[in-house]
Amino acid sequence: MPASAPPPGGAGDDGLARRSVTTFEVGAQSVANVAPSAVIAFAPASMAASAGNGAWFSFFLAMAAVLAIAYCICVFARRRAGTGSLYAFTRLSLGPAGAFVTGWALLLGAVCIGSGSLAGAGYYTGRALDGIGVSAFTGVTGQVLLDVLLAAIAVRLTIASVRTAARVAATLEVVSIVLIVVVLLAVFVKSDHNLFDADQLTLSGSSLDGIVFAVVLGVLGFVGFEGAASLGAEATDPYRAIPRAVMGSALLAGLLYMFATYAQVVGFGGPDGLVASADPMDELAELSGLGFLKFFLHAGFAASFLAVVMACVTVAARLLFGMAREGVVPARLGRAHPTHKTPSTAIWAVTPFVAIPTVAVIVAGTNGLDATTYIDTIGVFGYMLSYVLVCLAAPLFVRKTGAKALAITWALGLIGAAAMVYVFYRNLWPIPESPLNVLPYIFVGALVVGLAGYGALHLRNPQQAAQAGTFADDAA
Repeated sequence: MPASAPPPGGAGDDGLARRSVTTFEVGAQSVANVAPSAVIAFAPASMAASAGNGAWFSFFLAMAAVLAIAYCICVFARRRAGTGSLYAFTRLSLGPAGAFVTGWALLLGAVCIGSGSLAGAGYYTGRALDGIGVSAFTGVTGQVLLDVLLAAIAVRLTIASVRTAARVAATLEVVSIVLIVVVLLAVFVKSDHNLFDADQLTLSGSSLDGIVFAVVLGVLGFVGFEGAASLGAEATDPYRAIPRAVMGSALLAGLLYMFATYAQVVGFGGPDGLVASADPMDELAELSGLGFLKFFLHAGFAASFLAVVMACVTVAARLLFGMAREGVVPARLGRAHPTHKTPSTAIWAVTPFVAIPTVAVIVAGTNGLDATTYIDTIGVFGYMLSYVLVCLAAPLFVRKTGAKALAITWALGLIGAAAMVYVFYRNLWPIPESPLNVLPYIFVGALVVGLAGYGALHLRNPQQAAQAGTFADDAA
């Protein structure tokens, strides 16, 4: 942690393309981070397994909890903007130590979600190619080659331009969502069931426990919705664009999830048929007479996962960039590309931590989607911890500044924090099967490593450690 780090604070020439990213591109970052189409590919069936006809309602409850978290994030985003996202926000009420815990948890989350999504991108790319007769990429060697190639593409795009990366990610996601919506609309046309499915609308046969448990799965589908906050230094109008993107992406994803879950249950004639399906969207395409779209669906899912990889690299690299500018991590990570004005050094530093776990798990013989589940789960814990901290920090910040709506901020903050704690608890108990049972402890171990590093910095150079979370701009 060299003392020669660039001076802290958001002012000055940090080398980034400041105030160059449009409101649309800011929103695209959050949407790409959530990747609704990738979630739609497999989440509704898992939800229906426990919630039955109430699966869509579980997504509604999950969306409500996430919107409570989004409100707390927006409390800060309307007043502070920077590359550190929640890391810089929590500094305002939890101090440097609280900011570092938030930032390190978010960094772990972004890296792991990016790594797991890389596995998903490789899996669906292999399936898309297999569908047109190119079967060389479905085995372990082929999957590894695809993962490495896709990682290289993601890195190239994120280094070249944050605007290009955001636009590409948004385009990939929109095309994928359109294909999914086309198939699901065809479900209603072809299905013997009425558009108004009485069993689902009345939650027939669903239990409260089943619906609540499915909320746990539903919340995981929103992780990363705050991704736009990492573009605070580069957004043209950060104090308005970022809050809109954070709230809008959570709401958009929630509405898509409810529609997709409802339509899939209708298409299979009930939740049992959906749960029994090995590949719901493929089967629905066949049932709806749109089997010829399967290649495009697989390509769309692959594109959606690749969009997540790019979005996560963007978040993680900008976190490291901000920490480096403060001197909390090595200063060389705070260097921007002289031409592209992106945090290229930090992007290169993040990339091995995204790619190597994917390759290692695939080489060990794990199926691509299973690899996504395992690695993503570790990342989800990181995001959840950062969400808990920002939910607790928001009302403290409102009280500190004397702003209005303290009561509602406390209420929503506690709801958001409680939801995240409950989700974490349900990942610990009942004890899941291996290897899911060890994943929380892997996360805790990685968290401890970061805290130990920060503790060592605090002992060696307390003034440097106290800069954590300061690399940001504040509204006048």
